[in-house]
Amino acid sequence: MPEFPFENIPVEIDSLPLIEESDFIPVEKKYANVLYLSWSLFFSIVLLGLFILIFFKLGFFYWLSYALMFAWLSFYMLSLWFAHASVRNKKYQLRSHDISYREGIFFQSWITIPFSRVQHCEIIKGVIDNMIGLVELRIFTAGGSSSDLVIPGLTPDVAFALKEHIIGKISADDEEE
Repeated sequence: MPEFPFENIPVEIDSLPLIEESDFIPVEKKYANVLYLSWSLFFSIVLLGLFILIFFKLGFFYWLSYALMFAWLSFYMLSLWFAHASVRNKKYQLRSHDISYREGIFFQSWITIPFSRVQHCEIIKGVIDNMIGLVELRIFTAGGSSSDLVIPGLTPDVAFALKEHIIGKISADDEEE
């Protein structure tokens, strides 16, 4: 049997760099405006429905509509707070072999994707994003029909630079093979 020049040396977990100690870059603070507008549009439609309910004074629902108005106001204020708090916790980090993203208020979600698994990247600009001047970067890996990593709230320059860097890493990996 031929010998292969292959060694599988064990790695000590303590010697690995901790991603938590690395500097994450926050998304743009004005991304909160995108969330404020999105939630406001949604809650405006709900408010319109409540006004119609109150206008027609539908018997039993007449007094209930005021309770619903209070609930609407509570949920609307909660959604604005949530939008503000969530933007502070959306951060990304670009390292030499991967990209990481974390988010979450009550429960932190962390995802790290090695460049060797990336298939392609897209930059998406929604209507509200366009008004505010922001875009989102979507990173796709093999085996899925939807993006595996979405980084919202980036300026177009930053998103294009990240995309070019990731595509460059993918191309470099393909040339090495």
